[in-house]
Amino acid sequence: IAPEILRGQPYTQASNMYSFSIIMWEFTSEILPFSDKAHDFLLALSICKGKRPEIIENTPQCYINLMKKCWD
Repeated sequence: IAPEILRGQPYTQASNMYSFSIIMWEFTSEILPFSDKAHDFLLALSICKGKRPEIIENTPQCYINLMKKCWD
């Protein structure tokens, strides 16, 4: 879920872009983001403060660039 949605703001094109980048990350990693962490308030708070999944080794640079743009 996009950080702005976690903050109670409405869905926008920006939140869709964030979601798209997370799907890209799932394709490159073949796992769910933050699967090693409890999906709780602390994780939501971390995401709102800028936490993003770590880029997986061997991810194509063009994917990395696009994901990071969508995360901002």
